Amino acid sequence: MVELASRAGFPLPSGGLIDREEPDFQIDTGSGSLGIEVTAVNPPPRHPSFNSPLAEQDKYEEVIRAAESNYTRTPGALPVKVTAYPWEIERTRGMEREMVRELVHFVRVHSHEATPVATFERRDQLPRGFGVVSIAAGRERWFSGASGSLTGAAIYQELSLRISEKNRRLAAYRRNLPSVPIWLLLYSGAAVSNAIEIPYGIEKWHPHFEFDRIFLFAALSGRVVEIPKANSQ
Repeated sequence: MVELASRAGFPLPSGGLIDREEPDFQIDTGSGSLGIEVTAVNPPPRHPSFNSPLAEQDKYEEVIRAAESNYTRTPGALPVKVTAYPWEIERTRGMEREMVRELVHFVRVHSHEATPVATFERRDQLPRGFGVVSIAAGRERWFSGASGSLTGAAIYQELSLRISEKNRRLAAYRRNLPSVPIWLLLYSGAAVSNAIEIPYGIEKWHPHFEFDRIFLFAALSGRVVEIPKANSQ
């Protein structure tokens, strides 16, 4: 992630990255050293009963795999690739079997409409738990798409939590690398299920922190921004 962020604009000084603990990396720049701590920022789950958006995604992945297996075992089933996007995750907890059964039935009924692709978006006509179902001709692995809505306020909340957590560890980083600048690199993943985007107005957001510099790398869009300190207004 450090190297990806560097290619996107993270001002990584020249010099080899030395893998270590607290902070994660040290760089000998030739004129001194620099410490870099790296941490992920994930979007919050859409419902608090899940502990992460990946847990939500795993549920749908299991449903898709079971539906694909059941469908392909059906005699005379047309070869298709199905891409299904979730909807109302919380309302379908504990209903995985029904979701599998309804999705298989839906694909059987509509598979002949894939010429070469048929997309269905009316939720009142879709299997429960799904917001979009796409059926394409050809035998390929079925795909569980990701969906979600994330407000700017939620992104700022997650960023604040990660910064606060790491700020509490900063004293240990400075003990391990005394008299050395310590940077924090926050990053989000490149998949929809674990990605956040850089929120609007972040250049005017001034959270409190004691790191020398903090950067945010959004891998999905390949963008890097520096987060200014509260006392830099």
